[in-house]
Amino acid sequence: MKKKVKIIIGLGVVCLLMVLGASWYAVTFNDSRLVVPMEAPYQFTVRDLPMLIAVGCMVLYLFFLLALCYMKGKKDETAHVTRRISPKLGIMGLLGFLGFMGFWTYSADGRITPFVYFMFFGFFSFFYEGRMSNAYMDERYEENKYKAKLKAHGIALDIVYAALFFVVAAEGRILKTIDVKLMILVIAVACSMAVDVFLSEYLLYRYDHADELDESEE
Repeated sequence: MKKKVKIIIGLGVVCLLMVLGASWYAVTFNDSRLVVPMEAPYQFTVRDLPMLIAVGCMVLYLFFLLALCYMKGKKDETAHVTRRISPKLGIMGLLGFLGFMGFWTYSADGRITPFVYFMFFGFFSFFYEGRMSNAYMDERYEENKYKAKLKAHGIALDIVYAALFFVVAAEGRILKTIDVKLMILVIAVACSMAVDVFLSEYLLYRYDHADELDESEE
């Protein structure tokens, strides 16, 4: 199992290095094509291949991770235990920092799409989910899971409501363009999704261990 986890993490590192290497190549030898915003329409050149291949591999790797997690979850559900994953996968939460590229693309050409990457901060939840791997899903576990999700959903909604309130209250004073308002809302929604996913696992882990501590004291 540890060997498989190392292989999965190794593939992710390789894909990330490919993207970084292709970005360096594009900036150094290809006039920064596909790295900085380009004028439409796009015309393919052979020098674009390293970046296209690197990005394609990264996308395939992310789909592979999603499929792997889905199949593992289905298998563990039939055994009435939580899925078994490594806490080390929590390092994938660092992908959330890609969202900060949105500030650069917004100032360059008004694109706000990269802000969506902030939702990847939710991958930090893999650390706590891994700590709860192969746990038996009894009534106490299900109750803690429901309580954790309920609280996480509430906090995530509070973030969205706070962003909406700020956008409405600051209209005409601080926020004078629709683009800025949309940017704030996209960031708020992406971050709220990350918070929802992360807190669901973190709170479940905390509740479960708090119950175990209470039982040991008794």
